[in-house]
Amino acid sequence: MAKLFEAAKLALNKQLQRYRNKPFLEAMMAATAFLALADDKVQLSERLALDYILENVKQLKLFDVHKAVNLFCDYGETIKNDYDLGKEKVIQAVTKFSGDKEKASLIIRACVLIAKADGNFTDAEQEVVNELCRVLGMETSEVCVIETEAEG
Repeated sequence: MAKLFEAAKLALNKQLQRYRNKPFLEAMMAATAFLALADDKVQLSERLALDYILENVKQLKLFDVHKAVNLFCDYGETIKNDYDLGKEKVIQAVTKFSGDKEKASLIIRACVLIAKADGNFTDAEQEVVNELCRVLGMETSEVCVIETEAEG
């Protein structure tokens, strides 16, 4: 009976962690879709970078990779179909982490990784990163540190 109770407790804890981290998943997928579409098309290298992020960011490991990718694609479709609406949805998702330095930094790191995945950090991608930093309340100097760390 004790093992059954412990298993139920672990399952409940995992569900609770998923619930708590779902807004972060949404913000991460929104921001990375917004960045990937800065140059109007998601490159294969950017999708591979997204897969790397999903496999390596602790707060995202709780989620089914397919659901996360579907969320990324949904944000991407909204951005493609109605840029203003898509951007508004991205900003709404990302704004939730404006006061959370750790998660804000993770979102920007993911965007920088995706931006540099094809070896070319374009002006359009830099502008998206700058805009996301403004939304997250991050200073440009913090982004320079993140970019340097992403290169190393």
